[in-house]
Amino acid sequence: MDQKKETCLGVFSLLNASWIIAIIQLFYNVFIMPSAVTSIYSVVQSINITATSDHTNTVLVLSCSYYTWSAVCHILGMCAAILLILSHVGSPPAPSHLLTWLLLTSFHPLLYLLAVLDSLLRGNITVVAGKMIHSGLPFLLTMYSMHLMYSLYRQMVQDQEYHRLYVGEEKGEMEKTKSKNCYQSII
Repeated sequence: MDQKKETCLGVFSLLNASWIIAIIQLFYNVFIMPSAVTSIYSVVQSINITATSDHTNTVLVLSCSYYTWSAVCHILGMCAAILLILSHVGSPPAPSHLLTWLLLTSFHPLLYLLAVLDSLLRGNITVVAGKMIHSGLPFLLTMYSMHLMYSLYRQMVQDQEYHRLYVGEEKGEMEKTKSKNCYQSII
């Protein structure tokens, strides 16, 4: 029953790391969100000003939709961080909250991968390089954080199952002694 608990970088327990991850995620999304909104505004103005060529408008509309989805991902990231922080208040988080956090957090890396894949398919290597330089490190940190939270989820589920098994064994022993006494009393 005594198992080795997983840690974050061998320093923090996963439960403490989840606090740190939630706070960093909240601050990151709060501080990056205004730049996404500003980018949407500037692209929309560019669409209105340069309505000369269809190709230029198509590129501007695509970049506007990327920034719009980026803003949506930042909002979902803020919701995920707030959910994780609120689930920690008072008691350890339920494993189901961690799965919800994973779902809400996964949209930003997915958007990054789709944007890189789109640029690769279009053959625009400079945009791919720019996205990797600008968003590569947040992508890697998000994926590592998701790995840590999934490890915490597995650990919490395993602890719950061990607890159920232990309580079941104790209950079974109590029932055996009761049934012995009842059987002996009959004889």
